[in-house]
Amino acid sequence: MSGSSRGGERPGPKSIVEGMALLACGRAEGIERFGGSVDSLLSALAPGLAMCLVGFLTVPLQKQPFIGLVRVELSFCTLLALPVISHALARRWGREKLWLRYATAAVWCEWVTVLVSIVALLLGALMFSPLASSPGFGTAVVLASDLYGLWLGVFVARKGLALGWGRAIVLYGATFVFALVCYGLASFLPPHYNFVQDLLQPGVLGGSSSE
Repeated sequence: MSGSSRGGERPGPKSIVEGMALLACGRAEGIERFGGSVDSLLSALAPGLAMCLVGFLTVPLQKQPFIGLVRVELSFCTLLALPVISHALARRWGREKLWLRYATAAVWCEWVTVLVSIVALLLGALMFSPLASSPGFGTAVVLASDLYGLWLGVFVARKGLALGWGRAIVLYGATFVFALVCYGLASFLPPHYNFVQDLLQPGVLGGSSSE
């Protein structure tokens, strides 16, 4: 297949974008556009890790540095949650050989939700400016994109690891619940980070947030 990644080869940017677009449209062949090597997974994690590093470096400049530090720590934990949890379950279910390609695709596809939210907000502002100015419009768009992100995460797990819908839901649901637990603990423990507002921002559960 032209443009697909084979073996341990690292795919180029075009192949990655094609894979994200295909999976975002519900086309399983998109998984073949991603590499199945450690280097490919590290490349997928690199943007999120870079944003965590930038967030850490800017913590002293923030009005509430302790809250800023908590945000960075949460972003880092949720970024790594999907590969770590999925690896444990893939080993348990005998899918370890498929895991590297799946994890690479899953990490890249976490950004799709962010892009969907941004595009929807921009289109809403251009086409329905009176509606877009209402306080609930942005929240509704982000919630809808997050629901789409949940479906996409389950779909990628199902196709990437050759799972049934049940196991795919368990796998991606476990990472989602882990993120919620982390944010819940952060709200109860000092400095009592109020995470509700951030949960309405695209990508925060996927570790893509730069907060």
